[in-house]
Parts: sequence; structure tokens; C-alpha cells
Amino acid sequence: MKSTFYKYRYLLGVLLLIAALLNCFFRFWGDARLFFSALMLQLWFGQAVFAYLRGGWVSIGPGGLGKDANPVGRAALAFVCFVIYLLGFVLGFGKEV
Repeated sequence: MKSTFYKYRYLLGVLLLIAALLNCFFRFWGDARLFFSALMLQLWFGQAVFAYLRGGWVSIGPGGLGKDANPVGRAALAFVCFVIYLLGFVLGFGKEV
């Protein structure tokens, strides 16, 4: 799995983190409940994407797929986690629009 993504895994991990933080700061500053709800969602699923990029255990919650698991399953799990991570940018988390 030594792909281009693997080569830039730490840069992509930092970009995932910075994007999540900026999203929460600009959208939910002043409302701690919404701020931390959005941040936890994005960090939880962002770490799974980063784990896939670095070739480690892809986990969400108590389960996951190890580095020796089926590559298609690992990629599918990472894709689902990435989609949920991206949803964190558009979900309102109960905030009135």
C-alpha cells in the first residue's frame, strides 16, 4: 500500500485536523455543546481515515479492521469514515440556520 497517499500521510493527517478545527471555530464559536459535538465527530472519523492512510488499524468505536485485513474492506471502511468526516462540514448539529 505504498501509494502517494502513504507518502504524504502526515501532511494529510494535519490537513484533516486543521480543517476540522477551522470548521468548528468558524461555525460554532460561542456554543460549546455544538462546537465539541462537531469536533468530536470529525476527530473520531478523521482519525480512522488517517489510520488507513498510515497503514494501521482502521477503527471506529470498539471495532475496526487491522492492517492484515482484506484491503477492499479497509478501503471501504476508510471511505465511509471519510464521507462521515465530510458530513461534519455541512451538518447543522441542531443549530438554527
